[in-house]
Amino acid sequence: MNTPNQSCSASINRRQFIATSALAAASAGNLPNTFAKSVAPAKSKRDLVMQVLDKSGKPNYVPAAFFLHFPAGQHTGDAAIKAHLDYFRATGMDLVKVQFEQRYPKTLEVKTPADWAKIPILKEEWFEPTLYVIRGLVKAAKPEALIIPTMYSHYQMANMVVPKETLLKHVQEDPEAVSRGMENIALSIMNYVRAAAKAGADGFYTCSQGGESNAVADRALFNRVIKNFDMLVQKEVAQLTPVNILHVCDYEGAYGEFNNRFADYPGQVVSVPLAAEGKPLSLKQAADLFNRPVMGGLDRHGVLSTGTPAEVKKAVEQVLKDAPSHVILGANCTVRTDIPVQNLQMAIKTAHGFRA
Repeated sequence: MNTPNQSCSASINRRQFIATSALAAASAGNLPNTFAKSVAPAKSKRDLVMQVLDKSGKPNYVPAAFFLHFPAGQHTGDAAIKAHLDYFRATGMDLVKVQFEQRYPKTLEVKTPADWAKIPILKEEWFEPTLYVIRGLVKAAKPEALIIPTMYSHYQMANMVVPKETLLKHVQEDPEAVSRGMENIALSIMNYVRAAAKAGADGFYTCSQGGESNAVADRALFNRVIKNFDMLVQKEVAQLTPVNILHVCDYEGAYGEFNNRFADYPGQVVSVPLAAEGKPLSLKQAADLFNRPVMGGLDRHGVLSTGTPAEVKKAVEQVLKDAPSHVILGANCTVRTDIPVQNLQMAIKTAHGFRA
């Protein structure tokens, strides 16, 4: 998953959404009272997503959600709350996923593996800009949709402190020394997730990076420096909140080894890449591997980003035709900020009507 410094600069146009909402409201107001009373209450987006998580049933609805970074002026405060709500309602998506736009502070220069032990443990107060947004979204939207904040991994946070090349060099030289810093970052993340859960988050979008072929490919090193601390935090998250989405992120590179690394990670849903171990990974294959609902199916760089709404509709139908019954349509990672909103609307609308 791309981190805050990789966001784009354009914003979503709301005019079409506002016009559509006004028309819908006017139409609803003109319904005869007798008809209105005969219609069963519609399920909320919360209910519809939870229906997919219930593996004992067969859902007749496919939720969908796509995530992006908002412009810099909408990263914090009330502007961030408004941007998240506008995007959620304009697209019709089924989750409110809260972006994390803070960067781990560079309070010291990490030149040697021994320097990693000096990386500070951040207190809950440091995360207040993100917690403010979470509280605002919980207040505004929790009755209608699940509130799912982003939780970057300790590896991703570490890449905010030192360049990737330095991190990987130090892991090779002295993984035990690097692990001391990784532990401090993991403890910081735990302070964040505890506070976010207390603020009303329903779960987290828990990211894992670092196991790609161009990162910590060696299994033993991966387990020591990456997985140990992934599991430390994610097991804490599993105790705190009921709806967590594990995102195995291939934004930085592909996975030469996948199945044996991530199958035991926690999470009620798994957001998966489109390929792993040198071959395509279908949603059906991913569901069989993880034995739980999966999320994904569309390439963030593909027709979703560059095609027409008609082409997006066709692509979604093709993906869902072979998908497992318990699935959430999404992309393999964050979409670009200036993606055509009509394409997102069409993808979501097509998913919602696929099994109707």
